[in-house]
Amino acid sequence: MNKKFMSTLLLFTVFAGFLWWGLAMLVAPNKDGETIVYALLILGCAGYALVSLLMLPRKKQP
Repeated sequence: MNKKFMSTLLLFTVFAGFLWWGLAMLVAPNKDGETIVYALLILGCAGYALVSLLMLPRKKQP
């Protein structure tokens, strides 16, 4: 498998995992302030991974 494809796939997996984890923590029934802050930090990491995905160089189209 190509290294670029593998790294893109892993970055997308990090984005999806952090997004799922952060949202799951936010909708949990018993949460306190610390859990909300932690969930927002995780969602921030997911956002950073998304921006990194969008900033990856793309193939030039002929």
